[in-house]
Amino acid sequence: MKATTNPFPLQDRIASIFLHVSDLRRAAEWYSELLGMPLYDERLNGGPVYWFDLPGTGLILDNNENNRKDPNWREDMKPLIMFACDDIDEAYAYVKGKAEPIHEPNRHPGMAYFNFRSPDGRAYMACWAEDGGQEFEPFKGASPIIPRIGGVFVNVRDMKSAAAWISDLLGMPLREEETDDSIYVLPTSRGAHILLDDNRYRRGETYEIPFMFDTDDIEASYVYAAQHGMSIFHDIERHGGVAYFTLTDPDGNLVMVCQEEE
Repeated sequence: MKATTNPFPLQDRIASIFLHVSDLRRAAEWYSELLGMPLYDERLNGGPVYWFDLPGTGLILDNNENNRKDPNWREDMKPLIMFACDDIDEAYAYVKGKAEPIHEPNRHPGMAYFNFRSPDGRAYMACWAEDGGQEFEPFKGASPIIPRIGGVFVNVRDMKSAAAWISDLLGMPLREEETDDSIYVLPTSRGAHILLDDNRYRRGETYEIPFMFDTDDIEASYVYAAQHGMSIFHDIERHGGVAYFTLTDPDGNLVMVCQEEE
């Protein structure tokens, strides 16, 4: 675990996001069909996770089977975002001054991680992996939905304090004049951007949308999802040069598909 001279031991990127599911095979099949990617049966070998190697930011499906065997584990410990780091011990010491560690680093061959909680109660993960710098080529399959995560939504109640905290955590400048907006974008060094979103809170909505896949053709993507029997949560909407719709996966997770239009 090589030490780093980076003054911010958490890298300013999302290595992977987690979706928490009940039936791992069902979820893996659904997302594979959505993205037009093959299903890798060797990843369904009895373990608690199935992963998609996507460019920039990966997707991990987690059934939390092992976590639930721990009597000290609770459902509110489930992270959405995995931040990458170069040295797990350095990252742990750093995060202890910024947030509440949920547990000390867990160490396994080739990787180590710990979870922590932000001041607003959301859980995150920091992870060191031996091959953590690996970049994956975009996969081109039959689906018009691109296997690439363009943004990860972090639903917040107090935009000003949330933007200040995560900007400080990742060593990013705070654009205070933009914290009155309903979406605050933290551009990352690679992969999905972090999108702080207080729309749910402003509107009194109880659901969250964790992330969005990219597409170059929103209409074709909508038709593809509908023809494959996928549940549409919101039809296509257009705002400010962006078109999007939202799907519901078999576990009730909401997934946005988004196109930037000229």
